[in-house]
Formats: sequence, structure tokens, C-alpha cells
Amino acid sequence: MRNFPDLFRFVGSAGMSALVGRRIFSCLWELTYRCNARCAICGYWRNPSKPNEEMSLSEIQEGLQKIYAYGCRLVNFTGGEPTLRRDLEDIVKYASGQTMWTSMVTNGSLLTRDRLNELKDAGLDNLLVSLDSTDSRLHDEHRGMKGLHAKVTNCLQWLAEDFLTGHRTGGLMCALSNLNIHQAAKIAKFADELGVYVVFQPYHDKKTGNTQLNAEMENGFIRHLLRLRSEHKNILCSESYLKGFENFYRRNSQPSCCAGNKYFSIDPYGFLHPCVDMPGVGHVLRDEISVVRSPKALAPVSVCQGCWYTFRGESDTTLSCRGCLEKLRLGLGIIMHNKKRNVLNHRNLKRKRVAARLQDEPSAKACI
Repeated sequence: MRNFPDLFRFVGSAGMSALVGRRIFSCLWELTYRCNARCAICGYWRNPSKPNEEMSLSEIQEGLQKIYAYGCRLVNFTGGEPTLRRDLEDIVKYASGQTMWTSMVTNGSLLTRDRLNELKDAGLDNLLVSLDSTDSRLHDEHRGMKGLHAKVTNCLQWLAEDFLTGHRTGGLMCALSNLNIHQAAKIAKFADELGVYVVFQPYHDKKTGNTQLNAEMENGFIRHLLRLRSEHKNILCSESYLKGFENFYRRNSQPSCCAGNKYFSIDPYGFLHPCVDMPGVGHVLRDEISVVRSPKALAPVSVCQGCWYTFRGESDTTLSCRGCLEKLRLGLGIIMHNKKRNVLNHRNLKRKRVAARLQDEPSAKACI
């Protein structure tokens, strides 16, 4: 686990990357397009990458060195399904060793308790498991995988018991679409009861082309999310990010997108993209990272109607002194919340042990 000096150094370095114009702040690295789910809200599984065409471990390590040198301090590993890569722990360990903040999103189907702890030991800072509904039938139907809801629930319990110590965050990621927008309160409560965190983000039709899944997010719903955030201290979304949901829905008054300037993505083959939904403009091993800021790269960004992915929205709301302070307060709150939760868990475990011992004593006396 990172110690406090490490955390303060990271905060200072990440703050510089967020506020200094020439530095990149964060990277979304899609390690694979392979996926064992068949999600309604994503189409990657229709065009999977081939393992022999994906970047090797040594190539990824070289790429991590380059993006770190360019200022990147946060890297989010996704897919496809990232746990399909057998070298995932080595990738995380290398990125963490570069003092980068590491995060991962998974469908949870391939996680075991042992692998979760291996990822923790490798230095993973944040782990989110996708969940669409508290109703197991609906979640499994949306994800195209029978029994997945039960596996996700197990993952969340392991996160609560083993992973959430110190600064670490983990829990569920919920993409809000018209399939589940009515379940936001139930999902927040479900995560709270399990003792894990929750992140909401709106579905975007760029992933599938299916506009029928777009959810209506009027101002009343935004107020509902903000109330949930005040009631459930486990919602990781910043207030500024949640307030941006309505502008995303109405497609108006969104802040200028900083894709290519402050954040970018890398696909499984190593190609650089100013945004995960934009064409590739160079290669992480063959070109300078600055190619994501070229006129060619930024041209499609300037005419994009806009998304409000967590990767974009939370980055945009951090790119100011006020935004950095908001994230710092959130981080300190997480440390205190984890400490309080771990103390309560320790006390409950101690009570259970005492109760079990008291139950055994009469039995032992009866045998005598």
C-alpha cells in the first residue's frame, strides 16, 4: 500500500499534470478487445482483437515509460475484458512502480479472491466491477452471461473484505441507460450495504450506435443523483461531474473537450487516440505522444457532439485549482471512510469470535 509521503508526492505531481498545459493528465489503455460477455451497451465483443496482435508485456512497459515521461499520472486499464490477459498483474505492477495511479474496470466473471489479492499486491489503486441492475435476471440479460450477477456480488464482497484499505477504492461501475436509470437508488443502496463504492456514468451511443438506449436525464434526475450522493457517502462521482449529466443529455453548454490535450487513449495494438471513440493518429512506440495534440488528431474532437464518460468528465472537472481541491477532499474522505469501515469490520469479527468461543464452552463442559 502507498504510504502518506507517496500519496502527497502523487497529489503534487498529478496536480501539475492537471494544471500545466503541456502535460498529459491521464490515459485510458484498452489492453484487449476480447470479451467473454455480450453486453447490450457495448459492441467490442463483436470485433475482438487477436492475442498475437495485441501489445506484449515488454511493449506495454515501454509505452508506460513514454506516457509517464509526458506527464501522465493516472492510467485506467480496460478492454474488452482486461482479466483475459494473463500478464495483467505484471502490467499493473509496472505502472504502479512508475508511481502512476492505476485503475481497472472488469465485468467480474474471471476474478477470483486470489487474483483480486494479487492485483492488490501488484499495486492496483482502484477496481470497479460493472453492474447494471440489482435484479440478477436483468443484469445477466443485459450482459449476455447467465450467472454473472452472482459472480459480481462475490467480487464486491471480496473487495469490501480484502481490497478497501488505506487510499484504495473499489466497487461497482454502473452505466446508466434507459434499461436501468430507474434503479440508481437501489444500486447505490446495494453498494452501500455491501460496503463498497459506486460510480455512475451515462451510456453513450457511440459504443453501439443504438440511440434507443439513451436515458432521459432531466434536471429532476440530476437532483436525485445529488441527493443520493449526500445520503450515500460511497458514491465516488464528484458533484461537478454529476451536474454535467444534464448538459450531456441536452447536448448543450458542455465544457470544451480536452481529449488529446489532457487525456487520451491507447488501443490493444498500441495506436494512440485523442479519445477512445476517435481514430488512431500514431503509435505509442513509434511516435511522440504529442501526436495526439496534432491538428489532425484534434479535428474530429472539435466537431464531436460530446460524451460524458467518467474518464472525460472527472478529468475535465479536475483541470482547475477548484477541481483539484475537490478531488483532494474526496481522497481524504476515502481514507477516513476506509479506516472507519475497517475498524468496524475488525470489531464485528472480534465479536463473532467471542460469541463462537462462548458457544463452544458449554459444549466442552458437557463433555467433561
